[in-house]
Amino acid sequence: MATGGGRGVHHVVWCVWPESWPAVRAFWEKVIGVPLDELDLADLGLKVLVSWHGGVEVMTPAYQTGTMSDAARRFLVERGEGVYAVVYDVRNIEEVVSSFTAHGGRLLFRKPISADEVDERKLSDGERFSILHAGFDDHLGMRIVLQEVVPEPCE
Repeated sequence: MATGGGRGVHHVVWCVWPESWPAVRAFWEKVIGVPLDELDLADLGLKVLVSWHGGVEVMTPAYQTGTMSDAARRFLVERGEGVYAVVYDVRNIEEVVSSFTAHGGRLLFRKPISADEVDERKLSDGERFSILHAGFDDHLGMRIVLQEVVPEPCE
């Protein structure tokens, strides 16, 4: 059993078609009352609506190219709109990734998000940190992304 330990669910990621974008935004903001920030992540091929305080992220494949656009479209074709992944905070990502893969999890990606990228993507409320994250393919009916927040030392 991994002792890297989790801190809990950070947020849930939904994937929707671009045509649903306005209705999804209106639902979260007007019906549920969760203000969302819009991020244009062209390098990923996505547009994202996010509320870190609300634990909500909605993504759509807005571009023909990008590191995530094909995966998002494939998900939509195969499953339709819905929960894409659950992002779970852990304390020791290397240990949990090792445990997950030892128990049959198939790693799809492992990529750090630098403190500068965190700032550019508005993932912080002013704190300076980087994020280590690793995403896994479907496992036991779940798609999990692990993340470890790494505080940056004060200068």
